[in-house]
Order: sequence, then C-alpha cells, then structure tokens
Amino acid sequence: HPLGPQLNHTDVAKAVHCSTSTVKYWLNRWNESKDLDDSPRSGRPRTATQEQDQRIVSLADQQTFVTVQDIANQLKRERVNVSERTVRRCLNEAGAKYNKPISKPLLTEHHQERRLEWALTHQDMEWDEVIFSDETTIRLNSVKGLVWNLPGKKKFVRTVKYPIKVNVWGCFSSKGFGRIVCFRQNLDARFMCTIYKHGLLPTAYKQFGRDSTSWKLQEDNDPKHMSKLANNWREEKRIERIDWPSMSPDLAPIENVWQLLKIKLRKKQFTTYQSLVSAIKREWKALPQILAIRLVDSMKNRICEVVESDGDFILH
Repeated sequence: HPLGPQLNHTDVAKAVHCSTSTVKYWLNRWNESKDLDDSPRSGRPRTATQEQDQRIVSLADQQTFVTVQDIANQLKRERVNVSERTVRRCLNEAGAKYNKPISKPLLTEHHQERRLEWALTHQDMEWDEVIFSDETTIRLNSVKGLVWNLPGKKKFVRTVKYPIKVNVWGCFSSKGFGRIVCFRQNLDARFMCTIYKHGLLPTAYKQFGRDSTSWKLQEDNDPKHMSKLANNWREEKRIERIDWPSMSPDLAPIENVWQLLKIKLRKKQFTTYQSLVSAIKREWKALPQILAIRLVDSMKNRICEVVESDGDFILH
C-alpha cells in the first residue's frame, strides 16, 4: 500500500475488507514467527489423493447400480485401499446423491427413428397455436415421495389396499390453463368425446375464439384418442390433431404439470374423494399463465434435444 506503515489497524482493515481483529491476528503471527503459511490443521488427514477422488466419482458415474461398498472393492482390486466412509465422503463432496434412478421405457430402433423424423419435421412448428391435453390418475394420500428419517425414528404413512383414485383430464396453451375434468369411471372413447365437448371446446372458444382452424390439439396415441368415435367427433368439429410419436411422454409438457400438481397435493391429507377433487381443482386454478408460457416455449428446446440425441429420450 502507498501509505505502508503509516496505516493503523482500522485503516488496514478497511483497505483489505476484513475486521480489525483479523488484522491484529496476522500482525501478531508475523511478529512472532515471520511466517504467514497455514498452520497444521487438526483432525485426521485425507486418505485419498485428488486422482483417487476423481476415480471414485468416475466409477459412480459410469455404473448404474453401484454402492459405496462396490466402489471400495473395485479400488482395492486396483491396489487402492480406501474405506467405504472415504468413498461416501468423496461422492458427497462432488454433490452426488444416492436416490432412485429415473425410469424410462425402452425405446426400440424404430421408436427412435420415428421420434427423430417427427422432430425434424416439427422444428418450425408454431406451438403458441396448440392446446396440450392429457389424462392422469391421482390417488388419495399417495405415499410416493422421499422423507427425512432421523436415527431411531421412522416416519410412516397410513395406507389402504385399494386407495380412492381420481381420474383427471386437463389442457393448457400459451394463453393459460384451460378446463380440468375429474371423473371416477374408466375413460373410453365415448366418454372421451364427452370430455372434448365439456372440457376442450370451452377452453378453445375462450382462448382462440370459435374458429377451430386457429388452433391444433396435442394428445398422445392412446387407443381412446385414436378410436373411430373420437376421430369422427374431431373431424365433425374440424379440429386438427397433431401427429405425435409413440413412447414420447418426455416431449409432452403437460407431463411436467401433472408432476407439479402431484407434488403440491402430496403435502396435504385428504379423507374423502370429494375433498381430493376440490383440492385438485383449486391447485389447477392457481397455476399461473407464465408457467404455461414457459412450458410451451420449451417445445423448441425439446425438439432440438431429440434431434441432438438421434431420437433418444431427453430429460425435461
């Protein structure tokens, strides 16, 4: 510093952005030993080198079902002796978490070719003119999810053998979330047409007006969507349905909506079918339009990722 020894403790602290006590500590260290290197640290020294840490992370990354014991044993065969505790510490420091893998259906070569072909032909699609729709099932007090269990304590959730379930159909576009339909019965082609009438059309009229050529419908290839009854109903109403590749839930943004909805409902307890239905409708109504806009905007990225992966699954 240009002023050098003319500075007092307070001035030095301001110049290097630290406390005056820190300045005094290091000045005392210098006066006593003329050494500012780090002092030896207490505790057990690390047993693994940086190269061994990298090898541990690499083994965990390259194998799907592998435990810390497996990794420790593999390293021992490579003449590297590290404990399971050291392996676990290394993986934790690398940000790894030991949890369930993502489950995805197996894609055949035909599926991948079809997905790639579809992605290439839909790169310039105007997704703002599309209504996305799908169905899901929500069960009363589902136990799916992770919990924190402290030592000696186990959290539990009461379950029944045949839980009450609510079948749900919903739709949305870049203009916001549309109607939602909750029902008990199994969904067949005839009831699908009823949902088109009372769920899809009111949403389309509100968001796009009465001209059915101003928007398109997205839905998967479920047999009830592809049935003669459903096809005739859509043709009669002049509703254009987007061609959709099989085995492609990762391409449908409404799957993200179902996941979010179930996470919100999982935090609550319900005792009756009607209380669950009311909660579903309440949470659906609270979904913001900005979420719908972002999900629709994600379609371009999804398609680009499918092209880059040659038709393989993508993570969204």
